Amino acid sequence: MIETNGGPPKLTKGYSTDNYTNWAEDFIRGENRDEEKPWYLWVCYGAVHGPFTPAHRHRDTYPGAKVPVPKDIYAPRPGKPDWQQKIGFWEPNADGVPHMIGGAFGGKTVEGAKSIHGDTLDGWVRMYHQGVKALDESVGRLVSALKESGQYENTLIVFTSDQGFAWGQHGFCTKLAPYDATIRSPLIVSMPSRLPEGVTVEAPVAGVDLIPTFFSFAGLDLPWEMHGHDLTPILQNPQTDWPHPTMVTFTARKYGADTNRVPDNDEDYYLAGVPWYVSLRQGKYKYIRALVEGEIEELYDISADPEELTNLALQDSHASTLKQYREGTIAEMRRTGWKLVDHLPKMRTEK
Repeated sequence: MIETNGGPPKLTKGYSTDNYTNWAEDFIRGENRDEEKPWYLWVCYGAVHGPFTPAHRHRDTYPGAKVPVPKDIYAPRPGKPDWQQKIGFWEPNADGVPHMIGGAFGGKTVEGAKSIHGDTLDGWVRMYHQGVKALDESVGRLVSALKESGQYENTLIVFTSDQGFAWGQHGFCTKLAPYDATIRSPLIVSMPSRLPEGVTVEAPVAGVDLIPTFFSFAGLDLPWEMHGHDLTPILQNPQTDWPHPTMVTFTARKYGADTNRVPDNDEDYYLAGVPWYVSLRQGKYKYIRALVEGEIEELYDISADPEELTNLALQDSHASTLKQYREGTIAEMRRTGWKLVDHLPKMRTEK
């Protein structure tokens, strides 16, 4: 169902990824806009948000695909908080192969959606990546349209997504949780006339940093106070020291002033088994604080332990680092004006 310019929704046939790309390509080439004015285009694909339906032309790709089984796909998960021990979307089938409990993806918007390749981890991941194939094709088409219309050199392109999506890591088949598998997104930035090519920025950044960056590239002042930081300095020089931490928060379906205090009921406190949390990433460490009374903290060395299996917060040798990141998280909460900082649930002190 598609609404156009505020009109009534109408059933639009075709594969959505292809439809969005057709409209976007037409726009890039000059349709439905003033060709003499700068433009901004947000192409928001839904292909692998769920139910991960691939285009028919891609349904035979990746035959015999085998996926490494994450080490902590099943509980128990040593060193993890209590809520993590209860996460379980997978179980071994008769052959010992992980398969999705219930055989269907349980996302709220796609209740009952099943894999076209069966309910094993291999089948689900294969279907998901088949859906990505059309995205790959589409990005290629849009970049080609920019080049053919003479706009490529002077167009800022940002390729990203809303969140990561875990396939078995920490027991998940969803997003939401504070681990890289469930939140880490791709982020590729291109503008040949102003940015170096083929280099990597190592500093962790977040989606909130994109908006100030767009304003900066457009030469516009921010219309109001924003929490993010302009990424222009590290995009232009990836070796530039980046002093800002990246804070990631999760408050289920509550926003704004409704997050100034933690909820008094589980329905508002948890979503897909994940409680409210605040996380801080800077340098090689990530700190996680579940906003649950009596819960443990988490600290991971992402460079040495990218799968986030060893919780360093439980080790005396990392006490000073833990304290540093705990205090840094509270400082970032204060910087962004989050009033919950004065009402944080107490952490568990025992190990």
